[in-house]
Amino acid sequence: MFNPMQIMQLMGQLQNSNNPMGLIQNIFGDNPVMQRALQMGQGKSPEQLQQTVRNLAQQKGMDAGQLNQFLSQFGLRL
Repeated sequence: MFNPMQIMQLMGQLQNSNNPMGLIQNIFGDNPVMQRALQMGQGKSPEQLQQTVRNLAQQKGMDAGQLNQFLSQFGLRL
């Protein structure tokens, strides 16, 4: 998949992009897992997206603290 430096570079590109969804689709267009993730997020409110992330983390055995610690590595928080 991607290493942390690639993810950080992507985050910078997204912040500077006029069309973040287009950029994401171009980067991950051939990855079926990312395509599914993009489909799951389309048409959802920020609150719904946050709940989806929490649900996925819980399914993987992560508690809220672990999820926030993971997200903080990328400058994100829920």
